[in-house]
Amino acid sequence: MLSTEKLSKAFLAIVEEAEKAQKKNNSDKVNKRLQTIISIAKHQSDIRGAEKGKCCAGHKK
Repeated sequence: MLSTEKLSKAFLAIVEEAEKAQKKNNSDKVNKRLQTIISIAKHQSDIRGAEKGKCCAGHKK
């Protein structure tokens, strides 16, 4: 299994590639899908970078 650090770096690489793809002349539909990919990858990267027990995703305060 991959370490948390390697997974976090992989998600950041996905963000970088999707952002590069957004700079091309794409349809609105493609750009929306790329933005969804970026949002998911950033969220996963943020979760993996959080201290253990500090993630509050999906929990209301």
